[in-house]
Amino acid sequence: MTQNAGLNPLDVETYNVHYDDCSTAWVFCRHKASPDPLINMIDLFGRLPVKTRQYVRHMIALPDPNGGHAYNWNGNIAMFNRIDGDLTVFIHESGHSLDLLGAYADKPLSASTNWLNNYNQDTNVPDPYAQTNQVENVAQNTVVDSFNLNVPGNFGGVEPGWQKIFHQYATVQTEQRNAGDLLVPGGTCTSRLTNSAPGPQNTGAKRWLQRRVAVSPKPNVALPVGLKVIPSKEFSTEGDCKLHW
Repeated sequence: MTQNAGLNPLDVETYNVHYDDCSTAWVFCRHKASPDPLINMIDLFGRLPVKTRQYVRHMIALPDPNGGHAYNWNGNIAMFNRIDGDLTVFIHESGHSLDLLGAYADKPLSASTNWLNNYNQDTNVPDPYAQTNQVENVAQNTVVDSFNLNVPGNFGGVEPGWQKIFHQYATVQTEQRNAGDLLVPGGTCTSRLTNSAPGPQNTGAKRWLQRRVAVSPKPNVALPVGLKVIPSKEFSTEGDCKLHW
């Protein structure tokens, strides 16, 4: 994702980020020119329920002079520029993982007959961005249902027209509940995506010194025994996921 953005992978710092509700760390990556402090990404990602987080492999912070945006590639989420406390971006992007990596009984939910049947019963979608396609619509309804499940008063308490999209976010609610309440805080991680292989390392040594520098072993990125491995699937939302801020 770094190279795809025209950036040098050697300018990326990697961090093992631990949360109390999972026995193994997430590997976060941050380009040295990213304007977003690492702590912002750690904080916002950590607010997601752990059963949602376990469907995200890596978080990546990258710079982009054209402004903030994000996309999901095979469970890796790239965030460009400052996120400025917007938790909904994290919910949206992780919603792609839940949908496209098979967290729900209908796999993927966005292409299922169940989803389309419920979509056809509504008159609206959550916002103009959800009109892009059903993949983006499911991700936006994941944001709506996260609010509905976790904020007192529910979605109907702030949106008078909630009935216009009810069948869509209610479908997400049923699917996440049947999968173990993925959008509700609590519990511990039981599954994880396998980590990516370690990338190149920048030792900082001059070329003429590199032959004298001992080569360090690659870091161990294997998951601990006891965690179920979530099967990886190829997908990318880069072409359609134009969530900007």
